[in-house]
Amino acid sequence: MSGGELALVRRHFLILAALRWFPVGLVIPVMVLLLRARGLDLTTIAVLMSAYSVTTAVCELPTGGLADVIGRRPVLVAASAFFVGQSLLLGLGQSLPVLALGAVMGGFGRALDSGPLHAWYVDAVHAVDPDADLKPGLARAEAVEAAALGLGALAGGALVTIVPLDASGGAVISLSIPFLASAALCLARTAGLLRWVHEPARGERPPLRTVLTDVPRTIRIGVGLVARRGALRRVSILTACLGVTLGSVELISPVSFAQLLGGEDAAAGPYSVLVTLAFFGTAVGAALAPAVARLLRSSARGIMAAGLLASVAALGLAAPTFAAAAVAYIALYLMLGVGGPLSADITHRSVGAAQRATILSVQSLTLQLSGVVAALTLGPLAQHVSFLAAFACVAGVLALGTLACLRMPAPVAPAAVKS
Repeated sequence: MSGGELALVRRHFLILAALRWFPVGLVIPVMVLLLRARGLDLTTIAVLMSAYSVTTAVCELPTGGLADVIGRRPVLVAASAFFVGQSLLLGLGQSLPVLALGAVMGGFGRALDSGPLHAWYVDAVHAVDPDADLKPGLARAEAVEAAALGLGALAGGALVTIVPLDASGGAVISLSIPFLASAALCLARTAGLLRWVHEPARGERPPLRTVLTDVPRTIRIGVGLVARRGALRRVSILTACLGVTLGSVELISPVSFAQLLGGEDAAAGPYSVLVTLAFFGTAVGAALAPAVARLLRSSARGIMAAGLLASVAALGLAAPTFAAAAVAYIALYLMLGVGGPLSADITHRSVGAAQRATILSVQSLTLQLSGVVAALTLGPLAQHVSFLAAFACVAGVLALGTLACLRMPAPVAPAAVKS
């Protein structure tokens, strides 16, 4: 692969990353609002979101191992198909069983998609230069993903505002439109995956019996690496705390801001703008991550500094005014954006290609399980006690998670990791 071909791979990687997260951005600011419009209370919504997370958690390791055994491309295409189904069912569903099926389909898609695209890109870079610095490329990808989320959130709020439909009463309501647009974009991403994602020849496609044997073995090796390698183990601890943070904020903040703004319908537009600014903050943080690591002389120190500041911002989400809470919300995502590429850099420098997708699935599993715990505990805490109590718990967990970065062991070079 020449330098020009590598540049083309990077460009395709960034486009596919944007197409993955722009549809998600479309629905983030309206997800909880739509479910509330369908008549669900906050506790039921928490259970529904937990169904998504539990499905993802159950499927994470098998799908990660599958991507390492049969290849990234077929797994990514299957994930896109599930995302189409998720968007249609959630956008059009009016009963709890239909909405639950949509959540489960989304969980399958998330599990399939949680690592293969990044694994494909890193493998392609290492095929050209095994010693390449991954931080700039990964930071650029996280910035693109965050910007796509932000633009998607802005577009989702705009669609709700400009489409002349009722706010309730039918299968297609104003809050449904972002989900239908998301389904269309997921189809476009499927076409891009089929056209652009190519892998080194793996020989003949393995028979089903071989796949069923190799996937558990790959999972076992990947989980063993996380348990044995100090850097991977600590990143997993940090990921668990991040899962609590994201799971809680995504569930609770739409409701808290809706209260500050006067109701779900009134909050859809302003909240989508706020989500957009937050994701742009994440993009800025991701772009700054390599410079932060250089300034503090290690990725681990950069993660720790950003995490401590993020915990302060999480507590600020309970502010009694919209302006103060909005500033805290944007600051939280800015700091999380700094930590993301640095954690990814440590992970990719600690594992080889044979288990790369599996390790990413282990981390995604950790993220999802901790998000389930957060939704089932902090959601009811916010509903029955106060938003302040819930956000204080989030801040405490995030602050504790940064302790995993103290004296972080040096990542083991991929060549030294035995498969």
